Amino acid sequence: MARNRDPFMQALSSLRERIQSGRIAGGSPVIVQDEALSLRLSTTPVREALARLSGEGLVERAPSGGYVALRLDATAARDRYAMHAQFVRIALDLNSRALAPLRAPAPDIDIASTDAAQQLFTGIVRSAGNQVLWEAFLKVSGQLDIMRRLELRLFGDRRQEADALYRAYVAGGDPPFEVLLDLYHDRRIRASGALAALAERGPEQA
Repeated sequence: MARNRDPFMQALSSLRERIQSGRIAGGSPVIVQDEALSLRLSTTPVREALARLSGEGLVERAPSGGYVALRLDATAARDRYAMHAQFVRIALDLNSRALAPLRAPAPDIDIASTDAAQQLFTGIVRSAGNQVLWEAFLKVSGQLDIMRRLELRLFGDRRQEADALYRAYVAGGDPPFEVLLDLYHDRRIRASGALAALAERGPEQA
């Protein structure tokens, strides 16, 4: 008989969403018994969910045992934005070698969404067809989700930014997509300190 994974998925989705939204603050302990009680589950699916999230880098093993939620300080955020950009560049290079002079078709995205640029980057990396690259990109992207939500407080032009990226990817032009890609990430790298400070304050105070 197939094992029922619903309790595991319930624990996983709840923990992931609360960590990425900042409702579980970075550096805070995640206590298995407390989570199980809150979710009305046994401790087993909660432990399994935390093991999965540890693999995703969203929780870390505490020196004294148990888990703590990932805390991104300015340096950690900066490094992840830099790697995020590098993964997209690698995907562009892989596609260029396979398809030159063509470019991989643009993914379907909701250009009106505040997350449209990330949808575009995700589609580009997926199209490269490299599993190792894809898994590394997903891990870093998941860790950056909390910063991505906080970007809304600093950058009021994210939709325009995404529109420019999409148009450059589809039609080319000046500046080229690769330049806009660098500009997108460079402004976030420069803002890593401010984003980390907002994350430290938590969603209600931020």
